[in-house]
Amino acid sequence: MSLSLTEFTDATPQAWRAAVEESLKGASFDKKLLTRTHEGITLQPIYTKDQEVAAPLTGLWPGLSPFGRGNRATPSAPLVAQELPFGTPQAFNAVAIEELNRGQNALAIQLDVASRRGVDPSEAETSEVAFCGLSLASLEDINLALHNISPAKTPLFLWAGASALPMLSLVTAHSLEWRGGVLGDPLTEYARDGKLPMNLEDAFAEMAVCVKWSSDHGCRLRTVGVGASLWADAGASAVEELAFALATGVYYLRKLSDRGIAGEQVAKQMCFTFTLGSHVFLQLAKFRAARSLWSRVLESCGIPPTPAHIHARSSVLNKSRLDPHTNILRATSEGVIGCLAGVESMHLAPFDDTIRLPDTFSRRIARNIHTILAEECDFATTSDPAGGSWYVETLTLELASKAWAVFQEIERRGGMMAALEEGYPQSLTAQLAEARQAAVSLRRDAQIGVNLFPNSAESPLEEFDHDAQAIHAERATSIEALRPHTHPKTSRSVEALAAAFSEGATLGQISESLTRSPANNPSIERVKILRLAGGFEALRARANHYKKLNGHLPKVWLSNFGPPKQHKVRADFAAGFLASGGFAIHQGPGASSPEEAAKAAAKSGADVVVICSTDDSYPSLVPAFVSSLRELKPKIKILLAGYPNDHITAFRSAGVDDFLHIRSDSLELLGQLQKFLGLSS
Repeated sequence: MSLSLTEFTDATPQAWRAAVEESLKGASFDKKLLTRTHEGITLQPIYTKDQEVAAPLTGLWPGLSPFGRGNRATPSAPLVAQELPFGTPQAFNAVAIEELNRGQNALAIQLDVASRRGVDPSEAETSEVAFCGLSLASLEDINLALHNISPAKTPLFLWAGASALPMLSLVTAHSLEWRGGVLGDPLTEYARDGKLPMNLEDAFAEMAVCVKWSSDHGCRLRTVGVGASLWADAGASAVEELAFALATGVYYLRKLSDRGIAGEQVAKQMCFTFTLGSHVFLQLAKFRAARSLWSRVLESCGIPPTPAHIHARSSVLNKSRLDPHTNILRATSEGVIGCLAGVESMHLAPFDDTIRLPDTFSRRIARNIHTILAEECDFATTSDPAGGSWYVETLTLELASKAWAVFQEIERRGGMMAALEEGYPQSLTAQLAEARQAAVSLRRDAQIGVNLFPNSAESPLEEFDHDAQAIHAERATSIEALRPHTHPKTSRSVEALAAAFSEGATLGQISESLTRSPANNPSIERVKILRLAGGFEALRARANHYKKLNGHLPKVWLSNFGPPKQHKVRADFAAGFLASGGFAIHQGPGASSPEEAAKAAAKSGADVVVICSTDDSYPSLVPAFVSSLRELKPKIKILLAGYPNDHITAFRSAGVDDFLHIRSDSLELLGQLQKFLGLSS
């Protein structure tokens, strides 16, 4: 007997909701099945074609621009643009050659502070030279750094700081064949440091020179950067990251238009940098929204649609020094996002990036993630694979709508520069950073190996020595030996500055030779990079210091009562909660009486004890147990697993010091326990 579909009742969202609520057996649908994000978006358990969200999008395909990536009309894998944080030109070149021979196909160069400021190493502080970035101050430096690397085969992306003009001139002095980008981004530099080494008007005048030069030379090197990733790394949500990117891009369009540069030229010169965050679908929606929103901006400015060129890099926010191999999983999910989102180039952080300069093994693992996703998983062979998903499409529209509203608020305040001086973006970001930190501390946001499932047996990675003073001295000496005795005579042109570099001028001399007004920009509140694991890393560091002094980690004894079904759930919760603070957890079988449990707790040698049982059994167990234990160890700290509302006052009166439960602030409680044990902060 055959069946036709007409014999079945049509499924409806209402019928589905009724069935789900029945299965929840009285539990709240909203609390169990709705997820609220830091973007202010509530994720639904199911999405349908009927869900509509009004959003300021255009017809430009958000998943992959119709113009293709670069000059290609078909999808392709993102360029493997791994950052190599090696400070001296020689060290950078050795690692770059090794990586390019093993699968990397683009260079992503982050400069040290001195190079971004345009000063020579001899004129900079020790901490500003060759630390977390490459030190470049002369033509000899860049010749060493890029020795035996083919500019025709290897795109170069270099983030130059407030002005790209000196670095663009230095790069072209080395070779005119380079393609990719030498990117000036004065507003991001301003937000990062709270100040600028030059007047903003001079920065835009030099940006105009770079844009015109690159346009005249076929636009092989982009020269305008928009580093939105800074905001996400400081705690901003995808909404703010998008909005600040739009506001910065619009500000650059305006300032260059004032200097006679056509908007179409500027748009073709821009390179946006976004983070790759933890939430796969939300991040996919972010990249899709970014393309459509930027298209609308250009459309509103009367500029022909130019697809946003996007570089993506791993988030700093979610990386950890604790259980660092978990960072491999985080980088893998970020790589999935980048490939599916169709970004042009991508950096995935090596797992030891937060601890040391990445070694050969960690760099290989990070690099191979690109290869596996692109060549084995074929994630980059389909245009906009997430397109058409009701879930992703709805998220894209919601993100776009919220980001556009924040962008409009920035415009209402006078644009991105005025907003930065007022502190508006910084304030929004700080509020979100605080909310994120609270969510991690309350364990609402899980970080594996940090606040959830900590691995107390993990062996710490070896940290390599970094003799900053010796490196600074070597760099200062080598540059001083090169500096001509007279300053070069230059003009504000790429050709003239490249010629000066070729004649031996240093970066500091070039910067001094440029006709610039005094740097009179007001200091603003700087944006602070955040790693959510930082609080737990500090707790574990203090616990490890305690271990060095005492031969063991600080001990906690779990006083379990009755058979496993009576205590196991709370004992497991307490063990995981306390282990995230570096405590060694000890426990025995369930005790049959308060007196027996008290003797076992006292014998354990622990200074902190947690009572683990059920709410129903606590009234008969807790007073007797606490009384017996206080007689044996008067100063011991006693916690109770759970929060029995009706008995809190009575248990505190009986001698319970605190309660350990799902709403406990873990950083606060663990910090109090460490303070009780005398662990130094």
